Amino acid sequence: MKVFPQCGVPAVGLCFFVSLLLSLTMPSLAAEDKKLTEASPIATSTANGEVDEAGWPVADSPIDLTNTEADEMAQSIVKIYTTAEKNSTLAPWNSDSESMIGTGFVIKGNRILTNAHVVESNTFIELQRDGKPDRYEAEVLAISHEADLALLKVKDERFFKKGKFLEIGELPRVHQEISVYGFPTGGDTLSVTKGIVSRIEYLEYAHSGLASQAIQIDAAINPGNSGGPALAGNKVVGVAMQVAANGEENIGYMIPPSIINHFLKDLEDGRYDGFPEFAVVTEQLVNPALRSKHNLSKEQTGVLITKICAGTTPEQYLKVGDIITKIDNEPVENNGTVLFQPSKYIDFNYRVDQHQLNDTLHLDIIRDGKPLTVQLPLDRAVTSVYSHDTKPRYFIYGGYVFTPTQLSDSCQHRKDYDKNEFKNKTENVSIVKVLASSSNVGYHDLAMRVHMINGQTFNDFRE
Repeated sequence: MKVFPQCGVPAVGLCFFVSLLLSLTMPSLAAEDKKLTEASPIATSTANGEVDEAGWPVADSPIDLTNTEADEMAQSIVKIYTTAEKNSTLAPWNSDSESMIGTGFVIKGNRILTNAHVVESNTFIELQRDGKPDRYEAEVLAISHEADLALLKVKDERFFKKGKFLEIGELPRVHQEISVYGFPTGGDTLSVTKGIVSRIEYLEYAHSGLASQAIQIDAAINPGNSGGPALAGNKVVGVAMQVAANGEENIGYMIPPSIINHFLKDLEDGRYDGFPEFAVVTEQLVNPALRSKHNLSKEQTGVLITKICAGTTPEQYLKVGDIITKIDNEPVENNGTVLFQPSKYIDFNYRVDQHQLNDTLHLDIIRDGKPLTVQLPLDRAVTSVYSHDTKPRYFIYGGYVFTPTQLSDSCQHRKDYDKNEFKNKTENVSIVKVLASSSNVGYHDLAMRVHMINGQTFNDFRE
């Protein structure tokens, strides 16, 4: 994953807000000390032996289900009621409660998978099966704001008496038919919408501000669908997460199986480490003059390194001016893409996202006209552009309200980093509001970033 400019259509999350009063009308069941066997998977259908023009097996239609299969599937998909704490940026001492509705589904290990933004800043979570009056209290087991995924644990194991878990499938093909399940606005029961995979690209996740692989679909998804599974051949091929923000019709986005599996594998040791960061900025080499400057033949392709973030591990292995020609033995095209499906290309950072933290990334590069290989340790995790699950910090002095804000650009060239007198700064501090009084007359509308206090610099809000 990387911090990436908005690619194409801006996107927004899908949480559906309802009143707090409605979320409290159904009490949850008390937890009970009772062990039950783990849920079993829904039976999966096999391919019919046919292949498409690209040589891919044609999967059975996801809508060809028997009544029993459909009932079991419905019992594996749950409605999530979240009560969350909401804080104000301009009045950080104030907090309020809001209620959200989303969707989740049962996976192996008696766990519920959903979106991180469905349960962010939660104070109380309840789950409900389709057509059932009972609600069950749940808690967050693990959360990845970077991938917009979360795992929930149900406190009362009686919840798993019915239904079976859903299995994670493979990355779908473009034009493949899928069915999206969830509890969107407009009704209380489980909804199913059908569509096809429109394209698979590397774009920004609205919740984290980070770019990663995402699946665009034309199936209708609405507020409340967040966290719901998209199924093909009875297997999960994506998790609904966001829609286009500018009113475009039939544009929705799903988290692909590669990101889901990365998240689940990461948690096998009981700890979430995150996705590795590739602290390098590159430029495409599609311009003939630029390629000629670097003495590249027509057969040589890749991307040019134009910036390496100071203070990061890549500084020890790479140099500005290096050309990355392969990543994990996959050729990098001049437009910065790699092959991920037959005839389908995606941003080469996709290969970085497939690694776990502390893995080694294999790079083939050209430096000063000579080919080299580099084994780059991926020892630092990327973090969300936004703050999540944190209570606001603030300080009031003389009516001025000070709060910390994130650095605008933490990646600097080495020469700029060495000259920067604020290079050790980890966060900015801003005045976000002025509480009017006689001592601050004339500054009541002030809002500004603070660089020094009484002539003294600082590295973080605590200082």
